[in-house]
Parts: sequence; C-alpha cells; structure tokens
Amino acid sequence: MSVFSSASAASAFALGPKALVAYLAFLSAFVPLSTDLYLPALPGMGQFFQVSADLTNLTLSCFMLIYSLSMLAWGPLSDKYGRRPILLAGLGIYIAASIASALCGSVYQLIAGRSFQALGSGAISAVSLTVVKDAFRGRSMENVLTLIQTMMVLAPMLAPVIGGLLLAVTSWRGIFWALTLCGAAALGLSPALRETLTSPTPGSALGSLNRVAVVLRHARFRSLLVIFSLSNMPFMAYLAASAYVFEDIFGVSPQAYSYFFAVNAGVSMLGPILYARFLRELPRRIYIAGNFLLSAAAGALILLIGDAGPFAFAALYLPITFCGSAIRPAATMLMMNQMDTDTGTVASLIGSIGLLCGSFAMFLCSLPWGSFITATGAISMVVSLICLAGWLRFSRGGEPQA
Repeated sequence: MSVFSSASAASAFALGPKALVAYLAFLSAFVPLSTDLYLPALPGMGQFFQVSADLTNLTLSCFMLIYSLSMLAWGPLSDKYGRRPILLAGLGIYIAASIASALCGSVYQLIAGRSFQALGSGAISAVSLTVVKDAFRGRSMENVLTLIQTMMVLAPMLAPVIGGLLLAVTSWRGIFWALTLCGAAALGLSPALRETLTSPTPGSALGSLNRVAVVLRHARFRSLLVIFSLSNMPFMAYLAASAYVFEDIFGVSPQAYSYFFAVNAGVSMLGPILYARFLRELPRRIYIAGNFLLSAAAGALILLIGDAGPFAFAALYLPITFCGSAIRPAATMLMMNQMDTDTGTVASLIGSIGLLCGSFAMFLCSLPWGSFITATGAISMVVSLICLAGWLRFSRGGEPQA
C-alpha cells in the first residue's frame, strides 16, 4: 500500500494520490521560488533602474508582508467558496503579476507587480495546505506534510542556483518569465484537482473573514499556534544574520559562506526526512520537548563560544536548524487536527503567523546587540525556552494526540 494512500486523495485528483502529492508539493514551492529565484538578479535590477538597494529590496519585503497578510483572507474564503475557485483566482493573479513584473518599466511598477504576485501566492499556499487536510488522514497526512516540508527547504536551496543559471542566458526579466511558466504549469494541471470542500461556511463573504477570530478563540489551537510560530524565529534569525556573521565578523569569502549556508540548509532538509523514518515513533510530548531543549542549549553555547570561529558558529547552529525542521511535520499535523471545521482558516493562520514571527526575528537581529552572534544566540535560547515552557504546559495532561 502506498504511503500516500487515501480514499479521499484518490477522488480529489484525477491523476491519482501520488500525482496529487506531487502537485501539492509543487504548489508549496511557489513562495520560496518567488522570493529566492530572483535574489541573484537584485544588484542588476538596481543598476538597470538606477535606484538604491533599499528600493530594490522593497520588492522582497513588500512581497513577504502582503503574502503573510493575504493568507488570512484567502483561507476563510476557501472555506466558503471552495478550494478550486480560490486556487484558480490565486494562479490567475500570480500569472498576470509575473507577466507585469517581466514587462515593467520602473522599479515602482516592479514593486506593484511583486505585491500582486504575493497576493496570488497567498491563495496558492493557503489552498495547498488545506487540501492536505481535506484529502489525507493519519499517517498518510503526516507523510504528505513531511514531503511538503522537505520541498519547502529544498526549493530555497536550489532557487538562487537556478536563478544564477538563468541570468547566464537571460536578463532579470527572464526570471519573471520563468515564474510565469511555473504559474501556467500549475494552472494547466488544475483541472485534475476536484473540489475537496464538503461543508462550506454559511453566511456572507465578509462573515467568512470573521472565522479568523472564531478559530483563534479555540484555546488548544491558539496555544499550539503561538508555540510553533515562535519556533520559526531561531532559523529566521540565522537567515537574517548569517551572512554578516561569516563575512563581516569571521572574514570568510562569499563563496565560502555559500558552503556554510548549504550545509545548514541540508541539515534543515534532513530533519523531516529522519522524522518520517525514525523519530515519529518517539512519544510526541518527549520528542518535541527534547527538540526545544536542545535548541535552547545550542543557543546558550552560541552566546558563550559562538565567536570562536566560523566552524564553531556553524556547528552550534546545526542542532537549532535540525530541531526546528524536525518538529515541523508533527507540529503542523497537531495544529491542523485541533479543529474539524474551518480548515482553510486554520491553514492560513499557520502560514501567516509563522511568517510574521519569523519576520519579527529578522527585525530583532537589526537591533543594537553589539554582535550578530549575540543576537542569534539570545534569540535561539530565549525563544526555545519559551516554546519549551509553553509546550510542557500544553501537554501536561498527557500525550497530545494529532
């Protein structure tokens, strides 16, 4: 029997359950592709438009802000109108925005195009996670979440490399044409996806948006949402500060930094893989608590000896990265299964709040800590201890059931 076998999945996609999983994994990669594929082109875009780096960087920061907020609308709307209409709307907006970005004549037009691209991406992400809950149950659902988590780590690893290869044969506009093709491919496969919503939310469209507040009143879901959204912060702090730590503090070359980054990203991908093969058999309460404890200990060691050299800092951050990714499939499954209704709203809150917490960690790194090493170590230690305390309180009644 396939690890992705499910009667609901078999009826949800005309090409079969395995094809559905591949399609959902592809949809989950849209955001990392949209943010990271064009990173190598940012300097060239600034030169082309003759604007500062701060202005070109708005194409990235505006994308992340609008993407995270838009999911809070798309998720509830998918609970009312269905997964397919929201996915089709999101893909349509994404394709049109990608074309507009490729054809733009000023950096302000590009910022606008990227903003609409983020709007479409929010719908795509909200639906992809929602369909997982609609179509899979139990171990099959956990397997799919693990695969999607792996894809979300692999995509940002490969995207800058692919972007660099594209820039060797085309300009930055070609990258947006490539994203247009990705959107068109997803749209071309969308007829195979059948509607998976069985009980639409009653009432008006505006009323469906109020479901966010209804879901947040669910105490157990709210507790898990806070705990596991905060757990994104240590890794996001690494993303924000690692280049400055390795290149400015330790004096390594940009190429050498890329090797350190690749090793860290590889460990992040290893987390969900080992979880699927071995670690999920451990008692969930002990497993998650152990990950938070290990992450806090590594953060404390970074504060103590993280400045000993690039290899010491890199080695101490590996357990933080591993723990953050290894708990993600179990965490997502726990959160998704706290409620039997409002699946789209639940999925949108998981994505949106997690990203906002990660963005807050990036902001914290910009404060005057005295050293980025101190910033990352303190954030990792303190946040992990907060998550550990929250998890122990949540699970004190016994083994949490997914």
